[in-house]
Amino acid sequence: MLDDGWFGRRDDDTSSLGDWAIDPRKHPQGFQPLIDTLRALNMRFGLWFEPEMINENSDLHRAHPDWVLGPADQIRGRNQLHLDMARQDVRDHLFARISGILGAWDIDYVKWDHNRLTPFPDAGQTRGVYALLDRLRATHPQVEFESCASGGGRIDAGILTRCGRVWLSDSNDAIERLRIQHHAAMLLPACVTGSHVGPRDCHTSGRVLPMALRAWTAAQRHMGFEMDPRELTEPEAETLTRVTAWWKANRDWTMAGDIWRLDRPAGALAEMQMAADGSRLVVFAAQIDAPVALQPPLLRLTGLDPHATYRLSMLEHPVGHHSSSVTLSRGAVTLSGAALMAQGVALPPAFPQTIAVIEGTRL
Repeated sequence: MLDDGWFGRRDDDTSSLGDWAIDPRKHPQGFQPLIDTLRALNMRFGLWFEPEMINENSDLHRAHPDWVLGPADQIRGRNQLHLDMARQDVRDHLFARISGILGAWDIDYVKWDHNRLTPFPDAGQTRGVYALLDRLRATHPQVEFESCASGGGRIDAGILTRCGRVWLSDSNDAIERLRIQHHAAMLLPACVTGSHVGPRDCHTSGRVLPMALRAWTAAQRHMGFEMDPRELTEPEAETLTRVTAWWKANRDWTMAGDIWRLDRPAGALAEMQMAADGSRLVVFAAQIDAPVALQPPLLRLTGLDPHATYRLSMLEHPVGHHSSSVTLSRGAVTLSGAALMAQGVALPPAFPQTIAVIEGTRL
């Protein structure tokens, strides 16, 4: 996905929002060289837009200052203002510009961003956005749209009828992401929730987290990468390759299954994903902070058939003291659904910022 900066004279975030034309300085031949390269690598091409926003330093604002939503003295956010999406002329202009680009180039995906709060609640603004999205989707049915807005600011039932995926936050810090994903799972299935493996140095927290935690956190949802892969060490590349291969091999049932949020003590998070037919499951148990007790409490599962038998095996061993071991560390265990829900399964003591991954099969 080609992100912000391809249009107008957008060299920083102070200008050109609203000027949806390719910058010839950066793309003198348009998008075709990039598209050809991606297609040769068996990849598809996506493009970033922020259609509802406008910079005062833009050709569009100079031509139509009356298209701004709200008073002239409103507080700015990220050097930008809102367009009034309740206006038909605004929507017609945006449709012509965006549809023209989608029609001219082989584009499969649009990331529809929304990087500041509206100046006041306005149902007409929301209806206008829906009307523009509906018109674009009808004209370009092959294009997938993702909703991305101010840390989840536009994730609701209305947008989910129009977008195939949503973006929870620009933070790729795996610890922050685990918490965000855990709470969002009350509303969102895994298949519509994008989650990316970020770079080694997280831009939102400054933390450097282990690759196993970063990769398995992304693999709990619609997995992607948002990094320069050239920075990877050999061990990091091996871990990322292994986790990605697992995700590709299992996404058919994990993305169509249910998410069960499991109870853990403070400083730890766990969830279980189960296939729609109940035949398979995977448990992700992350230790975020240093545990209070040497031996963590048993991890009780839920949603199982109490009369069935399940075989569990450890796919990812959490990093911990070399003497830390439980039965599951030494090989597969077989337990009844009733036992797993009433008593649970023992996890090995783990250091902070590590994760255990357990696969299960109903026998």
